[in-house]
Formats: sequence, structure tokens, C-alpha cells
Amino acid sequence: MILFAPNPTGSGHNMRALSIAQAIKKQRPDMPLTVALASLQPTFTPMFEKSGVEVVDIAGRLVDYSKKSNLSKELDWNNYIGGYIANTFLSGERILSYLALIAEYKPTALVSDYNMAACLAAIFSGTPLVFVTERYDFTLCQLEDHDLADGGFEVNALEMARARTALHSQFNWMINQSQLVLTDKPYVASLDQGTPVAEALVSGKAHFVGPMIRDINVQTGLNVREQLNLGDSPFIVASISGTTMFAQNKDALLAAYLDSFKILRERNPELKLVLLGRQDIQAQDGVVCVPYYPDWMGLLREASLLISAPGWITVTEIAALQIPTLFVLPSKSEYHELEALRRLELLGFPTHLGHDRDAIVELIQGELEKDTDASAYYAPHQQVAAPDGEGAARAATRIIELCQGSVVSLTESKAA
Repeated sequence: MILFAPNPTGSGHNMRALSIAQAIKKQRPDMPLTVALASLQPTFTPMFEKSGVEVVDIAGRLVDYSKKSNLSKELDWNNYIGGYIANTFLSGERILSYLALIAEYKPTALVSDYNMAACLAAIFSGTPLVFVTERYDFTLCQLEDHDLADGGFEVNALEMARARTALHSQFNWMINQSQLVLTDKPYVASLDQGTPVAEALVSGKAHFVGPMIRDINVQTGLNVREQLNLGDSPFIVASISGTTMFAQNKDALLAAYLDSFKILRERNPELKLVLLGRQDIQAQDGVVCVPYYPDWMGLLREASLLISAPGWITVTEIAALQIPTLFVLPSKSEYHELEALRRLELLGFPTHLGHDRDAIVELIQGELEKDTDASAYYAPHQQVAAPDGEGAARAATRIIELCQGSVVSLTESKAA
């Protein structure tokens, strides 16, 4: 039996766990799978259950990190470690919850998608650990104090240096204790050299497998244009869902998108905007608001352009599907996605930092005018979806091999 433990801080962690679970079921239909869900349970419980995965609601309450601010502007040990990391990633109560779950289910392996508490529980209990990660180190460890100051944070340099040292040590130890590390983020030397995951890639413990996403060939049969009343018009999809550090950043970005669209629609009256993640805005000509759309991939296939935050599960999906995308981060205060934005820029994707209306208008216009049939257009996408979009299947194969004893378990390695 395999126990999945996706981190509760974003839908991407749940989606990646679901994709790997589906791929395992495709290769080994008889293998029992359980997922410990700690966020967005109403959305994901039926999706996992439909895939033959037992669901345990480990949180016991609905958690959605996209609806509120999650960080203070004062970055010191008390606020960052005590108020954020200790509650969100390294909660003692949560570690004990996973230990109790492991004792009850006795899994052959635990698959953690960036879930630190579950990783620690697996290590403490001697359960073979598969660590699925889109990060090469703790986020803070790949950013400098000036990056944080540029985001409007008041940084206590001494205490944040201590925080980096502690978090890096914990992350490095966790990688060393894992039996298998899987990532969907391509290595970029200027960002990743010397990080724990980069070293694990060299040693052979970690593997870049490409996009760990749902089967892109599955068709839902939904008629996107008919359902959303889009007709034959060209349309842009703008996504403003996902974890935010500060709610005002999301509000500013929403306003910038709506104001930008007014100008773009004056230039092209046929253009429409599908706004994902909100439904509480005033009606605006040409704008369709949906809090959630079940056929996300079908929607993207029809769109002329996606505008999105650089959440990595989205990056891997658009890379596999070859969707024209502009990645926008409203502020450096959304520090958790700053490294991803830089990586995307280095890989050749169009990116923007800020929420200036005029800049966004011209960026969108420029993207809409690009020749998407040109051979070089999707070169950045191909670096992420390498060698293809079947990373979930490759991850599933390695996890199954671990469960079948092809990889030495933690207790055996300690005994040796």
C-alpha cells in the first residue's frame, strides 16, 4: 500500500499526487493507494475516489491558502519561522497526525509532495520515503535579503540568516534520508548549483522526470466554447487562483487584468476574457468569470493565450500541452514564486513582475501577435516537458520499483 501526502499549501500539490496515483493505477491496478488530504477536500476528494484512491481527511477542516494573506511584512525568526513555517510546513501536531496514520495503514512507501511534516513522520517511523518536489531547496534559501526588501519586507538580516541555515540543514537531511527524489523542474545552474536536490541528481538519488500531470490525451467531452458562451471569438484565460502571501497583491492583479482587457477589447472587440478563480466582480463586457472549470486542459487548448502566476504545476501542464503563456507575478512580496519566475525567464518564457496596466497590455498584445507556428516558439516549453509530458508514468514506474524492493529500504540501509 502506498500513502500519498500532498502539501496543503496549493492545489498543485494535490494535482501532482493525483496524477502519480492515476499513473500507478494504470500500471498496477491492484495496488492499494490512500491519500491524506489536508486542503481543498471538496474539490479533490471525488477526483481521488474516482481514480480508485482511498481518501483520508487529515486536516478535519477545509483549508484554502488562496483566500487570505499568509505572511507578515516583518521577516524575523518569530514571524517567519514561528508564525509561518512552524505552522504551515513543520507543525508538530501535523507530524504526529502523519505518524498515527502511518501506524494505522503501515504503508510500503510514503509519497510526499513537498510535505515536510509527512517526510519527517516517514523518516521517524522508518517508512521508505519518496519526496516529490518542485523546489531544489527551501524557497528562502534560494533568495537574498535584497529580494525580500524589494518586495516590501522589513528583513532582520541576522535572524533570517539563522533561518536559512536551519531550513537548509533540515531540507538537506530530509533529501539524504529519502529513498527516492522526483522533480519536474529542469536544472538551471545559476539557480540550483550546490542545492540539496542538485547534489541528489548527481548522486542518482534524484531524477528529473518531466511533467507529473494528468493524461493530456483524455478528453472530457465538454464543449468549452458552448458552456462558457464564447462562440467563435478568440479568448484569453487569466488565472488568479493559487496560494498568496498577501491578499492585496491578488486584488491589484485582478484590477490590472480587468483594466488591461478593456484596452485590448477596444483594439479587438471580438476578444474575450475567461477569468478563473473569482466570481465576485462586477459584470464587464466580454469577461466570463468562473471560480473553477473542470476541463482545465480543454479550456487551455481553445485559448489564444494563458496569463498565469508561475505555479509550477501550471508550468508543466502548459509545457506538455504547448500553450502560449505569459507568466505574471504581481510583486516580489509573493516571494514563494519569485524563483520560479526567474527560472521561466532563463528558460525563455515571457514573464512580467508587477501589476502595471500599460505594461501588461503591451505584453499581452505582443504575445497575441507572435507566430505560434514558428519552430522556435515552443523551445522553452520543450525544456520543461522533457523528453515529453509523461512524467507521471516515469514517476509511477520508479515508485513501483521501490515498493517491489528494487531500492533498498531505510531500515535495511541503516542496518547495513
